[in-house]
Amino acid sequence: MSTPENHLPGPASMEAVLRDAWDAFHPGHPAPLGWLTHTVARLHDHFHTHQLVRPATAAFPTVDEQFAALRRRVWQTLRDAAADGVDPDVADNILHTLELPTLARRWQVRLTLPVTIEVTATSRDEALEAAEEAIDAALTNTGHDTYLDWHNATRDDATAGAVDTTTDTPADLRSAIAVPEPGHGVSAQHHASTT
Repeated sequence: MSTPENHLPGPASMEAVLRDAWDAFHPGHPAPLGWLTHTVARLHDHFHTHQLVRPATAAFPTVDEQFAALRRRVWQTLRDAAADGVDPDVADNILHTLELPTLARRWQVRLTLPVTIEVTATSRDEALEAAEEAIDAALTNTGHDTYLDWHNATRDDATAGAVDTTTDTPADLRSAIAVPEPGHGVSAQHHASTT
């Protein structure tokens, strides 16, 4: 004769536990394709590997150690799943729900900053181009992937200031013949007659 003890259900399968957890945190939303199968397989692999590797003389891990290992394995499994094509936002939502750290991701940040730079130039356009070149040069060796999209930049303003007397004579105005500076008593006509 059977007793009530003989008909007690066994422990729930890992698949059922994970499916119930997903439904509890995301009611009405199906789990990502392959997530349940992938996660269960990884957890089975983990437990199988650790059971085979553990020396016979090693102390059985405490409940806290097992829980920490499970949390670490769930995090690693979700990280690997996100790397294999599962939506990282979904993985992050699960990790957040389980109070696990979210995944480190590559971010592309677009900032719009007012930058004031002082350059020497002979026109507004030349000043703007010189400023852009100076910024590009400064960012070349920053050690991270930083670039400026000048095509979408707005050239807000360029205000002319005092004359820069430290600049060299433009190359196209230089000649091999030394010309006295104005005010030294030699006229241009005299200079032309002696050359």
